[in-house]
Amino acid sequence: MAVRTDLAEVFAHLRREPDPDLDPVSAMRAMVEGYGMGCAGEGLVACRVVPVQIGAMAAEWLVPPQAADGRVVYLHGGGWVAGSMASHRVIAAELALHSGMAVLVPDYRLAPEHPFPAALIDGAAALVHAIGNGPDAPGPCSRLALAGDSAGGNLAAALALGLAPLSGVPRPDRLVLFSPFLGLEPIGGGFTREPDDPAVAGDAMGLVGELYAQGHNPDDPAISPLLAGDSFLQNLPPTLIHASAAETLRGQALAFAQRVWGLGGSLRLSMWPDMPHVWHVFMGKLPEADAALVEAAAFLRE
Repeated sequence: MAVRTDLAEVFAHLRREPDPDLDPVSAMRAMVEGYGMGCAGEGLVACRVVPVQIGAMAAEWLVPPQAADGRVVYLHGGGWVAGSMASHRVIAAELALHSGMAVLVPDYRLAPEHPFPAALIDGAAALVHAIGNGPDAPGPCSRLALAGDSAGGNLAAALALGLAPLSGVPRPDRLVLFSPFLGLEPIGGGFTREPDDPAVAGDAMGLVGELYAQGHNPDDPAISPLLAGDSFLQNLPPTLIHASAAETLRGQALAFAQRVWGLGGSLRLSMWPDMPHVWHVFMGKLPEADAALVEAAAFLRE
């Protein structure tokens, strides 16, 4: 079988060594900010960027031309300790362009400076804001969707399940998760480290979990949505999960899907071969990234 140069370049990029002069948290933050190799699609050119303030939290809307009434809240990944509006602007813009819906990306607080449940509370605040405010004016919307990748997928799943430690948080009408990190170790099944996954492997898994939980019970479903009770899973909105068959977190995605399916829930698991963790960010580089974003946007429109 011929080696794909595009995929080989991406994996080589993800295997690069962190800056030895940085502490572990700073190194992770630098790696996440540079994760996507500068890849960008048409969305970044086509969409307006509208900064907003949600209390003390900064956020921004990615607004496509002729935006429909629906809105999406997108929670970025980065192991709860890294990532930003800037690192995930390209994904949000692409989802906005292909779905025709404005996408709100909150700059939620990061661990270890702000451990659990700070990020979950900020994600909830973004949902409350989005249901009552558009990018240009206050007002309700006909549909509110929620999406996230990796640790942002963890936050999105917890919010969609109603596990935020707040009342009055709206439930989304749709949920989209890219390579979600749905549970901390030890959680029994659904978690197998993949030695060839350069993004999610080794001691980093345990480290980010410790920095986020900081002594809180890792089996709390608000931290590990994979462990949520049946009564919560039964209320999950229609959901799409993307995972790679080559990534460490594929087992969690499958285990979560099987639990929802067992309860009769509406969930699609789209498993892609040979892709890196959150391959969506490599739009224009990997054709699978563009195809996955188109698939997710179509799901948001359904």
